[in-house]
Amino acid sequence: MNLKELMKNELNEKELLLLKRSFDQVGSVAQIEIPKELIGKEKVIAKKILETYKNINTVVKKDDITLGEYRIRPVKILAGEKTTIALHKENGIFLNLDLNKVFFTPRLSNERLRVLGLIRKNDFVADLFCGVGPYAILIAKFSKARKVLANDLNPDAYKYLLENVKKNKVEKKIECFNKDANDFKRLSADKVIMNIPKFSESFLKTAFNNCKKGGRVFYYCFARDEELKERINEIKKAGDCRILKKVKCGDIGPGAYRWCIDFKKL
Repeated sequence: MNLKELMKNELNEKELLLLKRSFDQVGSVAQIEIPKELIGKEKVIAKKILETYKNINTVVKKDDITLGEYRIRPVKILAGEKTTIALHKENGIFLNLDLNKVFFTPRLSNERLRVLGLIRKNDFVADLFCGVGPYAILIAKFSKARKVLANDLNPDAYKYLLENVKKNKVEKKIECFNKDANDFKRLSADKVIMNIPKFSESFLKTAFNNCKKGGRVFYYCFARDEELKERINEIKKAGDCRILKKVKCGDIGPGAYRWCIDFKKL
C-alpha cells in the first residue's frame, strides 16, 4: 500500500495529488516529505502511518533543504517516540545513526550492492565521505577486499562509524578517520568512493590523487539528464580517465537526479 492509498479516506482529491506516493524508512523511523500546502495535515498523515505500520515507532518530517558541509537534512518529529536515533538494517549490516546529526539515505541500498559487486579480491578501497559507514562496512563484511579506509569530516558521523564498525565486527578490516578528504594524498587505492554529490566537483583532484593507475572511482553528483555531459567533461578535465558507466541512483527533485559516474584512472 502506498501513501496515497493509505490516505485516500483522510485527504481530498486535490490534497492526494500533492502527496508523495512513498516515504523513507530508517530503522523504526518513517521519514515523510510534506509539501507546504499540506502542512496543516502533516500530523494526520503521521498518525495514520503510525497506526498502520507496526514496525514504525516514530514519524518525522524532512526539511526541504540539506544544510552545511556535513550534508544534513534536519527532521521534525510529528508522531510516536520522541527520538531521531535509529538502528537501521540494510543488506545484512546494522547501522546506528541520528537523523539530525548525520547524512544517510536508505535510497542508495541497491546502489551500495552494485558497488559491492565490483570489489575484487585484495582490493584496497577508500571511502572518503563514508558517513556512518554504509558502503565501507558492507564492503568490509561481504567482499574479499584487503583493506577498507573509511573517512568522514563530520565528528558525529565518525562517532557512529566507530560504533557501527564494532557492531558489525569488521574492526580488523577497516581503518577509520575523521579528516578533511583533501588531507589524503597518494593512497593508491584500487577503488575510491566519492559520495559527496553536492560538492563533488570540488573533490575531483582528490579522487585522482588517491586512485591508483587503472583503479576505479565511483563519483556521485547531482544533474539533470541534459547536464550529465557537463559533469563528465568536468571529470575528464581533472585527469586522464575513461568513463565506464553512468548510473541513475534516484531523483532528488523534479527532473533532477543523483548519478554515479564510474571512471577508470588511466
